Amino acid sequence: MVIRHCSKCNKKMGFYCSEKFRINSNGAKIDIWLIYKCSKCDTTWKLTIAKGTKPHDVPADKYEKYTNNDAALAWEYAFDRGFLKQQSCEVDYSHINYSVESSGAVSCELPLLIRLKSAFTFDLKLSKFLAGVLNISASQLKALGGKITTSPECDIVKHKIRGDIDIWVQ
Repeated sequence: MVIRHCSKCNKKMGFYCSEKFRINSNGAKIDIWLIYKCSKCDTTWKLTIAKGTKPHDVPADKYEKYTNNDAALAWEYAFDRGFLKQQSCEVDYSHINYSVESSGAVSCELPLLIRLKSAFTFDLKLSKFLAGVLNISASQLKALGGKITTSPECDIVKHKIRGDIDIWVQ
């Protein structure tokens, strides 16, 4: 979610990715935006992807994705912290909904390996994720302390999910 001033709500609000692109052609140049909407009133805001670009400078396959409102491409932009930072966006990923999928029978027997695969980088704390997956409170998770290891190694309380990670609970 991008945090910005909403002209209709007249205060800072969260804007969510609509998974829609807008392309405008003005002469020999095109502009491309990713459309965001206010989470309260649905006011739209256009995040600039390209401005004043020559059409032949945009790869044909990517241009087709823009015109077809490719959801995967929209989410690539929505989770590209570097791109959003360049656009001076304030980002809040703390309320992201996520799901846990299993590639086989789920076992709660110890030791337990949890392999987290994330196509995106977002600010969900690893401790919050683990507490949810293990169905325990934050204090119970903290009590497990040294019984949890990760690869790559990180502090589970401070670490925010940034890509793939393996977690072992002993």
